[in-house]
Amino acid sequence: MNFSPLTYWAVGFIVIALAGLHITTRFVKIDMEKSGELVVAMLTILGTLVSVLLGLLVSSADEQYRSLEECVSTEATSVGQVFRLARGLPLPQCKTLQKLCIEYSTRVTNEEWQAMKHGKGSSAVTEVYTRLSDEMTSFQPANSREEALQSAIIETTSQIGQSRATRIVASRSNWGERLLPLIFTCAIVVLACSYLYVGQGSMLLHSVLVGFVAVTLGVNIGVIFLMTRPFSSEWAIEPESFRLHCDVMKQYLK
Repeated sequence: MNFSPLTYWAVGFIVIALAGLHITTRFVKIDMEKSGELVVAMLTILGTLVSVLLGLLVSSADEQYRSLEECVSTEATSVGQVFRLARGLPLPQCKTLQKLCIEYSTRVTNEEWQAMKHGKGSSAVTEVYTRLSDEMTSFQPANSREEALQSAIIETTSQIGQSRATRIVASRSNWGERLLPLIFTCAIVVLACSYLYVGQGSMLLHSVLVGFVAVTLGVNIGVIFLMTRPFSSEWAIEPESFRLHCDVMKQYLK
């Protein structure tokens, strides 16, 4: 049975939170009759700050992740567009371009996607892309129709290059790692505040409530961590759009 990676984040935070609660129970005693109002006021402020911060980070990570999904889809679609436009060119150029489109999609799927897990690109894909670009820029159109096709293919090829550069740069980003110290600091502060009511009421109820806090923190931080590693985490974006377009191109290869 496969569990969501968020399950491990949630369970990990629960274990840490309850261990902290157990330790706090032994060493910390707070007179809530004297300090209760101050504690409640501080918890309200901290809760608001942390919830806003986590909400913004989750929203930002989700937006970046969806943007990269769209970027990958755009790149694959652009390769398919070059393949279709090439059908209007003379047969030698048509066959060459279409084979390069298929090779590009195949190498991206089989080689570059694995390399991006380590923040690298594929030199073979770069070489295929260069040949694809050179093939069209060196083409001499014989009429206005071929000239229009050449212009459209060059523009679409440029879009392929831009999309590829975007995903490779994203695979090298360490934005998530830079944020984690800040996020974990906030989590520690929130958990520490949840221990302030130690000795007040049922220990079982207190443990359950702390567990709920830990689950919420763990899931939110897990989402941020997974989405800021879009090509190397358990939620990695897959090259499915390249596979689909590649299968279609193989069927219609002249």
